[in-house]
Amino acid sequence: MKTTLLKSNDIDITKASQLLSDGKLVAIPTETVYGLAADATNISAINKIFEVKKRPQSHPLILHLKSIEQINDWATDIPSDVHILAKHFWPGPISLLLKKHSGAPTEITGGSDKICIRIPDHPVTLSLLTIFNKGIVAPSANLFGRVSPTSAKHVLDDLDGKISAILDGGQCKVGLESTIIDLTQTQPRIVRPGGLPIDDIEKVLNKKILTHLNFEEKIPGNVLNHYQPRASVHAYEKSHIEQLINDILKNKSILLHLSDVDNKSIDTRQMPKDAYQYGQVFYSTLRLMDDKKYEKIYIELPPETLEWHTIHDRIKKASFKL
Repeated sequence: MKTTLLKSNDIDITKASQLLSDGKLVAIPTETVYGLAADATNISAINKIFEVKKRPQSHPLILHLKSIEQINDWATDIPSDVHILAKHFWPGPISLLLKKHSGAPTEITGGSDKICIRIPDHPVTLSLLTIFNKGIVAPSANLFGRVSPTSAKHVLDDLDGKISAILDGGQCKVGLESTIIDLTQTQPRIVRPGGLPIDDIEKVLNKKILTHLNFEEKIPGNVLNHYQPRASVHAYEKSHIEQLINDILKNKSILLHLSDVDNKSIDTRQMPKDAYQYGQVFYSTLRLMDDKKYEKIYIELPPETLEWHTIHDRIKKASFKL
């Protein structure tokens, strides 16, 4: 199969819509990461996603819609918090975990009675959703467990020849997956930190949000070892840098750091000291290090503050060893 690179114009967006209608897979841009899209009503196409990504079929997918008016076709018992969050953050990097409508395919939810829904904030994909006029399921457009793609090139690196097309919408502006909030219980809870800060959600809902990560739950991205490059990732505290020098010199390694590093004998890369900017470049940096054939990537852990919570989560999963 030849993977076609489509441009972000009306003609190519219409071509992408037709491919989806024909049961094909198309990588699409969002503000978070590139997604691997399929028609959410086509079971055969949905199953192709799991096959191409080598993703376990018990691992749920996120449903992408063009507007909140479509939500009743996919979810039920919708609480008032949905409309509050939608008003403030949709389109945007937040996904809502809701009770699944009986008509929604269980293949989307991994057999769970909950479904994860969002409206992406990218003009190209919003145009696609308008033309297609149906729901699209779209997990990250990469091999399961690997670093999520934030550019069309990243998608090609993983899936060239395995999918029909990539709709090129440029570099993703957020660079991290959406925040997932579970609204199926009385008190909302964050089940995956992501591109929307927790305190922003709390301010809008005017209530405390629980942060509850349970790796037994069927939530997109909910595995311990995830977002991993080919190079092995090692997290370290700022105070341990000097202890790592000898090991770094023995291997083709690089140090991704926040604090100042004066040692000129090792390869280093300064990461942004702002949490949002760090998230924008984190995945692309990991992929660049793979392109440069580094064997080990040492990453300095950021501050233990709420604004860095998502970055801590991604570093932890990228460095987890089975």
